[in-house]
Amino acid sequence: MRRNGGFTLLEVLVALAILTGGIIAAMQLFPHALRQSRAAAERTAAANLANSELSRLRALDIGHDFTSWLDRNTLGTLAAADQAYALYNGWSTTVQRTAGGGDTYRITFSVQMLDGRRETFVTYATRR
Repeated sequence: MRRNGGFTLLEVLVALAILTGGIIAAMQLFPHALRQSRAAAERTAAANLANSELSRLRALDIGHDFTSWLDRNTLGTLAAADQAYALYNGWSTTVQRTAGGGDTYRITFSVQMLDGRRETFVTYATRR
């Protein structure tokens, strides 16, 4: 009796079922990964904005230029044309003198994201 080599129909169906299950599971990961990637890009843009503005503040003489910087950053919003490409709506800054007295200030820089979240960054500055 001669035996033919090959796969039976049942073996092929089981292999296809396993392959299909794996492909479906992998495809369900893509939307989640895209959302996480978008959120990471938004946080990076917010961190870059905060780093830029707080670096400008650290470069200033707090006694002289601090008020103009604070006026410019009390409520910063994007122009309508810029919002189409932006990852955030705007930002705000608050300044508090630290409890220990002296000339140390706590600067809180908050960025309003498009989905309503707020990313907050804090730094401290002193008079020179």
